[in-house]
Amino acid sequence: MDHADFVHHVRVNEYLSAENPSGYRRRVALFAALGYAWIAGSLAAAATVGLWALRHLASGHVRMGWLFLLLGAIGLGWTSLRALWVRLDAQPDGHRLTPEQAPALFKLLAQVRRKVKGPRLDEVWLDDRFNASISQVPRFGLVGAPVNRLRIGLPMMMALDVPRLSAVLAHEYGHLRGNHGRFAAWIYRTRLSWMRMNEHLAEDDGAAAWLNRRFMAWYVPRFLARSFALARQDEYEADRISARLVGAETAGAALVEIEVKSSWMAEHFWRQHWQGATDQPLPQGPLKALRHLLATPPEDAFAQEALRQALRQLSHVDDTHPVLKERLAALSAPARLPTWSRKSALGLLGPQAEAWVQRFDQAWCRDRASTWKAHHQRQQSLKARVQGWRERADSLGSDELTMWATCERRLHSAVDTGALYAQVLSRNPAHAGALRGLVSVREDAALAERLGWLERLWQAGADHRSWAARRAVALLERPAPGAAMDDAGLKLWRQRLKDAQAQDDAVWDALCAPPWFQHLSRHDLNELEVDDVRTALGWHSPIERAWLVTRRLPEHSQRRAYLLFIDCPQLPEAQRPGLCRQLIQQLDLPGPVLPLCADDELKLADIERHTFGPFFGPLPPGPSEQAALRR
Repeated sequence: MDHADFVHHVRVNEYLSAENPSGYRRRVALFAALGYAWIAGSLAAAATVGLWALRHLASGHVRMGWLFLLLGAIGLGWTSLRALWVRLDAQPDGHRLTPEQAPALFKLLAQVRRKVKGPRLDEVWLDDRFNASISQVPRFGLVGAPVNRLRIGLPMMMALDVPRLSAVLAHEYGHLRGNHGRFAAWIYRTRLSWMRMNEHLAEDDGAAAWLNRRFMAWYVPRFLARSFALARQDEYEADRISARLVGAETAGAALVEIEVKSSWMAEHFWRQHWQGATDQPLPQGPLKALRHLLATPPEDAFAQEALRQALRQLSHVDDTHPVLKERLAALSAPARLPTWSRKSALGLLGPQAEAWVQRFDQAWCRDRASTWKAHHQRQQSLKARVQGWRERADSLGSDELTMWATCERRLHSAVDTGALYAQVLSRNPAHAGALRGLVSVREDAALAERLGWLERLWQAGADHRSWAARRAVALLERPAPGAAMDDAGLKLWRQRLKDAQAQDDAVWDALCAPPWFQHLSRHDLNELEVDDVRTALGWHSPIERAWLVTRRLPEHSQRRAYLLFIDCPQLPEAQRPGLCRQLIQQLDLPGPVLPLCADDELKLADIERHTFGPFFGPLPPGPSEQAALRR
């Protein structure tokens, strides 16, 4: 099933769920049962054929045909049994908590459970993620009584007060509440089961697994599409349960605070934390600093922009969670910044809170020791490069000055590099890299001056227009206190943003259209961009080799665009689209880049023949905070 068919199936079933909810749920249940019936039927067929072949062999009719039939039955039965016992969830990362270790937390959990009438929790785990989740994991593969497991992230407890953490816990409990919750949890487990099973079967090239593989390739995408609406409805229902416990305003405030603070961590904290590798050869744990920073209200300008961006997001079929705007609307909660949590919920861990922070910091440093060391070495290389530019400052060209300023910002974000960017613009007023840099570092400049830089960037070329328009709209939508709104300017830049995004979409569509080996040339990246791309590729251990080329788009001849061919033979085919999506998000090139994995259709020999030699070889994998390292 291709993506367009999947989206069509999702939309049809969303319509059915709205028109006839009970009928829709019956359809989902029957289709879910079909998967189990297939496995049971495969086992029954394997047993029947195997016994039949054994009876003929035992009677003395020893023929190769009966032997092959017996081996085929054994293989079919084995692959079906392996499918039933596929592991849905290994032991979680982190540490399992007991009531003796955190009595206040377990008391709160008992109160939430009693009020929402949820099931008993079998396990409570503490980890270092900014998240909370609940899951039901069958004890024996796909069968057996489920284990109810709650996971709470230490940063989440640092960021929220107790009422808002209660809203999060009530939401998680809401996924399992009552008959509706049990049915939704069963469907969730079934979705996960079939996805994992499909991945395992894709790795099995045996003849005995062929039949199960063909069925699952047809069945799994259709089941995911049919059950999508139910999974999204379950999120809304869990939000309503949370609102009934703590109130819609508190539940909505928790959603907004989580959104803003998670954005702050991604855009600011991790960048600054990894910059510590510039001077520190040994890793530094992040949680000690986060304990205080997450309890501090974020800057108002950043919070307003983060909320604005979150409210502009649209739901898509890659995620069953509704976007923030839809969740707030369903709760009738205000879409505005809340009063920030004044006291974190970390006190629920009692006197052991500091010990938990230290323990997770030590584990973080241990797990990332090699990555931190590699990043320290890269930062030292940047320092050496910067020193070379300083020594040749009088003879540097515009591009080298811009790279110097960019590297200075990566080494120490507090360094003022505005003078370097201004020097470039004194030579070349339309230098796009310097204009983008100056807009980014001179946030205290007058609005008219920043808009003037953005106007010049807009005129500099089509590759930079979306960025310029987004920044201009963001500036004009929140004028300084006491300043009048520039309605005409805002209207102009909004129209420009709309036009630029339409042009970007057209370029992307052209880039995604085969044939892949026409209009190719060597990439045109500078040394810093090359280093960035190779570092980003090194974060993904399945990538063994990669080839990067520029693709000229005849209908968009003024735009820069790139193809990235990837060789990842050990990565299951089902996981390759996810890798490509990650790379699209992580790579920051002067134009759009389309990653393509070598496979049976896109042959490795053709890639090697047309792409001017490998761009990348194996590098050690990196941390989960990839974007922070790049910045």
